[in-house]
Parts: sequence; C-alpha cells; structure tokens
Amino acid sequence: MNRIPEKQICEAWLACAELPSEVLRALLQLYDGARGIYDRIMFQKDSLADFLSAAQIQLLLAAGSQSRLDRMAKLLNEHHIHTLCILDDDYPDSLRDILDPPGILFWTGNLACLQQPRRLAMVGSRSASYAGLKATERIAKELSRKSVVIISGLAYGVDTESHRGCIEGGSPTVAVLGCGLDQTYPEKNLELKNSILQHGGLLLSEYAPEVRPIGYHFPYRNRIISGLGCAVVLMEARIRSGSLTTVDHALRQGKEVFAYPGDPTAACSDGNRSLLRDGARFFTTAQDILSDMNWLDNLPHVGQNSDCSVKSIPENGAETAVYKALENGTLSFEQILAVTGLSSAELSGILTIMQIKKMIDPLPGKKYQLTH
Repeated sequence: MNRIPEKQICEAWLACAELPSEVLRALLQLYDGARGIYDRIMFQKDSLADFLSAAQIQLLLAAGSQSRLDRMAKLLNEHHIHTLCILDDDYPDSLRDILDPPGILFWTGNLACLQQPRRLAMVGSRSASYAGLKATERIAKELSRKSVVIISGLAYGVDTESHRGCIEGGSPTVAVLGCGLDQTYPEKNLELKNSILQHGGLLLSEYAPEVRPIGYHFPYRNRIISGLGCAVVLMEARIRSGSLTTVDHALRQGKEVFAYPGDPTAACSDGNRSLLRDGARFFTTAQDILSDMNWLDNLPHVGQNSDCSVKSIPENGAETAVYKALENGTLSFEQILAVTGLSSAELSGILTIMQIKKMIDPLPGKKYQLTH
C-alpha cells in the first residue's frame, strides 16, 4: 500500500465514515483494530448491522476500493500524516481518560509535544478585541518561555494569537483542526499552520484527509483541545461564544478553568465575567497561571515514556549530531538539516526536545545556538 503502513491506511479508511465515536471505539475493541473491521466488511461481507447503518456500510465499501485506498495512501504520504488508534500504547493518556475520546487521531509534526507535562488549552473569540488579542499574545509568549505547550484550534482571533505567542516564546504549540490535516481552515492561516510545524509543533485531527471543515465539527473537536490541556485558559468570549463549549468540555473533564477579566464594561468579555462569578480562576498575568498550576519551578520533569530528559547532555545519536553541528557556531534550520542528514520532521522534534532540556537556544530567523 504505497509505503504507508497497512494499519494507517485501514484506520484512515475507517475514519472516512465519520462514525459516532462510541461506535468507532466499540468496533475497534471488538475486532482488535481497523484491519479487523476492514476484513469483516471487505472480505467476509459482514454487514455489522448491529453497529452500522446501510448507508455507513456502503460508504465504507466504496472507500475500500483499491483506487480509493491508493489515493488515501498518497495523501498520507504527501502530507506526512500519521495515525493513532485508541488501542495504541502511544495514544495520549490525557485523551484516553475523557468522557468521549476519539477512536482514531491523525497527526503530523512533533508528537512529543503531548509528552510535555505543562500543557494549557488557550481559547477565545474569533472576533476578539484588539486589547484581547494583544493580551493573548503576551500571556502565551510568557507561558511558552516557561516551557508551557499551548493548545488551540488555529481559528482567527484568540487561537491565532495563542499559537503565535507560543512560537515566539520558544515552546512548541499544538493545533487541533476541525477538518482533515491536508486542509487549511481558515485558508489565511496556512502560513501559521506551516510555522507551527517548522517550530517543532503538532497538528492533530480526528478527521481523515479530504474531510472539509463543517460547522458542527468545531464545537465537537473542542473536547480534544480541553482534553489535551492540563487546564483551559479563556482569554475573551461573549456570553454565547462558541469557545465556551471548550470550557464546558473542560468542566465535564474535571479540568481547571482560568478566565481573563478583560474590560469590565465591554460585551466582548461577558462570557469571562460570567465564568468568574461561577468560580473560574481569575488571572491577569502568566505568573498567576504558573503559580496556581504549581509550575514556578525552573524546569518540568518529562514522563518516563518520553525520549526527553532533564539532563543537559545529548541522549541519542540525533541529539549528538545536532549538538556537534552547533559546536561550530550558530546555524539555521536548513544548515542543521544539511549537516546532520536528519529529515525535517526528525530535526523539528529533536530541536524542540533540546530546547526543553535547555541545551540550545532559538534565535530569530529560525537559527539556533548552544546554550551557554
């Protein structure tokens, strides 16, 4: 199947049907993964009528043709998209524990972002005020400088400034999309989407390639944004803002919610003030959040299942290659690629890990130097 692991194509095939997540999880458990489901439907002609409608079966039969599978393999390959099944060992524990976890995830970039213990979901209005946007960028940047990974949804407004601020602060950022990873929504955020990957971040979705952005996808995907974060930070939202669905998911997941007060006379922060009256945590600076989350120590510890380490020496061959390259002085991302022979995705991940370990410092213009 065109250089893509068979498992990944089967999972992409199954995701095309956009089954209710509880049905998808039940099928994956019952048939030991997507390949087992594929065999039942395509070869054994089992309708699985107890789980699926006739329309869903027809959709999967059509998607299982060789031409469609070849096209899916090509899309996964071209866009460097990988899959994660809820049965996999490296499926994020933070999602596995929520009420309605996605059965299959698609990702591209640096999956190690999700192993970073300091993760915050930052959300708010697409049409936030100028003051709200500036506050978002400032606070995201300050949090990022303390090794906090910011998770948001790549939308206009608060999402955009959350990602940008995190990139500027030097930590990776995670964008959860409401469409396939080969799509960009909104289209004007293509440059930001690429920048997230170039700076060691991660793009994530439960939707297969070629799935277009549809209105109901976005409030539903918000459970993933809140699920990945250790807490949710609401920067600015009207009382009926869609971003409050992320807060609702967070509360059901037992997550802490922080609300920025904003202008007390402005309607654009009505949602924030309502949450503060209901007991959300008040904050005005990144320091407030770091203190309440008990993240004021110098460096977070990374879990045992991570390739990261708090040691300040290279831990593997790739880190050693990058370290030796930078011993000769400051180099750009492209120069490090040329010297080390690593792939772009591998290098992005290694650079992120080495920044977290304080081995290297990022510089303007996508340049890096050893930490002195």
